[in-house]
Amino acid sequence: MSLPAAPTEELVPVRASWRPTPAHTRATLAGLGLVVLGVLVRRPELLVLGTPLLLVALWGVVTRPTADPGVAAGPRHLTLREGQATRWVAEVRVTAGAEDVGLALMPTPYTEYDPGIRAAAGTVDGRDEPVTLAVACRSMRWGRRQLGPAVLSVSGPLGAYRWAPDVVTSAPVTTVPLPDHFDARVPVPRPDGLVGQNRSHHPGDGGEFADIRPFRFGDRLRRVHWPVSVRTGELHVTATHADQDSEVLLLVDAMHDIGTSQGVGGRSSSLDNAVRAAGAIAEHYLRSGDRVGLHVLGARDLAPLPSAAGRNHLRRVLDTLARTRSADGTVADEKRLRTQLRHRVPTGALVVVLTPAISRDVLGHALALARRGISVVTIDTLPPELVAEHVEPALLETVMPKATDTPHASDLAWRLRLLERSHEMRKARETGVPIVPWAGPGTLDIVLRDLGRRSRAARVVSR
Repeated sequence: MSLPAAPTEELVPVRASWRPTPAHTRATLAGLGLVVLGVLVRRPELLVLGTPLLLVALWGVVTRPTADPGVAAGPRHLTLREGQATRWVAEVRVTAGAEDVGLALMPTPYTEYDPGIRAAAGTVDGRDEPVTLAVACRSMRWGRRQLGPAVLSVSGPLGAYRWAPDVVTSAPVTTVPLPDHFDARVPVPRPDGLVGQNRSHHPGDGGEFADIRPFRFGDRLRRVHWPVSVRTGELHVTATHADQDSEVLLLVDAMHDIGTSQGVGGRSSSLDNAVRAAGAIAEHYLRSGDRVGLHVLGARDLAPLPSAAGRNHLRRVLDTLARTRSADGTVADEKRLRTQLRHRVPTGALVVVLTPAISRDVLGHALALARRGISVVTIDTLPPELVAEHVEPALLETVMPKATDTPHASDLAWRLRLLERSHEMRKARETGVPIVPWAGPGTLDIVLRDLGRRSRAARVVSR
């Protein structure tokens, strides 16, 4: 399921007025001062020095542009995928007297520019058609960021007057995550919807064979199994399993962002892995006709996304993931997390928890859902380089800032935290919550197969 191409945005008009440049002001004051001083003290050399400056300043006033140029500026697209590029464009409809136009962008994090100096310039040369300046901007990481702001100017003859707004701002550009490639060949354990492609456990109108049984009133004639009917002398029909859609609830742990994020093609942090994996899982199940819901745990001003299906819902899921920000680790964030964990989960839903397993509350919530009989899968999003035997010092400082001068203190503290994390994950597995690292296609196949066997077996759950 591919997203529709983002439409081209209308450029925003920019307003300003013609103002004298500092060079014009200096030339006027210097020329006038030298001429007056030369007359007063009767020094002809001062007149020789000041007269050209005064003439140039006077010529700049005489040829000053009288009408404001029509300028519209802004990014061409407000929605991108990771790695996609857009253009920050300024269209200048010049007036008589204008000579040069220029554009310069301020740097934006996780953005590459072409040209690298983030600037463009052009010459009017007396033409009537608009002058278009553009700087290509490639977004390298998901998120919601503003490109710029930009500095735009139109210069008059001799650079005496300049038409330039203070700064030119634009609407933020949303970069949706580029989902990793994901495919699951095993269906969701307990589909509980209306119409879908997953085989349920109870009989109904579907495509997978279940049994051959005697004919009952209401059975369709095309279901009659003639070989058995002829052999027994009574009508028998073919029974099938009902095909239903499933509900997948994604819980993204945004309480911590562990590791270094370098954008597409570079290192990924734990939140990068969680956001891209959530986008891949949502895209796969929505393409299969299932319903997907999304809860971002720990994020501020980000409402839960209820379960729904369809192409437009995929856009809503990716837009919500793009607005995800990690919590600040304050007491207010802990209170918000406890409130968010009291969400409703349907009995037949598959809950996928994407977490680096640093927050005990999130892992404990997965255990509580499993005890209620809900199918839960936990995906470990901690970057592999942080679990390696030797962690690079520069990478270690991003998770354990150096607080003392004791050698290897940060490394020892991180090792102790990894031991606690390993112990918590082992207890979760023993309780029945599978924890798997994100590995792209087939990540959930074995886990879903085990959950399917477990869902057909008798078990005791807590309510």
